[in-house]
Amino acid sequence: MPERTLPRVLDTHAQAWWDGLRKHRLLLQHCADCGHPRMPPGPICPECWSDKHEWRAHVGTGTVTSFVWYMQPLDPRFTEVPYNVSLVALDGGPVVVSNVLDVAFGALKIGDRVRARFCDEPAGFTSLMFVQENA
Repeated sequence: MPERTLPRVLDTHAQAWWDGLRKHRLLLQHCADCGHPRMPPGPICPECWSDKHEWRAHVGTGTVTSFVWYMQPLDPRFTEVPYNVSLVALDGGPVVVSNVLDVAFGALKIGDRVRARFCDEPAGFTSLMFVQENA
């Protein structure tokens, strides 16, 4: 797998997300007033406009709702093709953009059940990826 670099964190709202991943825990920010899960984390709930939030653990399972296969490397760090970029609707939570690992081209389907895989990166952070549940 190519070396990934830590995304530039523009504010402190996502710090608990990255800290959780580092501990191999999936934490989602939820509104403390209406319970709405939000991704990306932010200061205000998009549903009720509350500025109160809490972090809750998530089991890390979900469903692939869309994906695309890259057949040519578009970034010099990611030369291993083909690879997918997938939308995963977390069970009871938001949709996240990630990759489904260890799946051959043509074997990924919309509706596939997936579970989280935490990937410790050489750059010192952990990224959230997924694998098929039946794999």
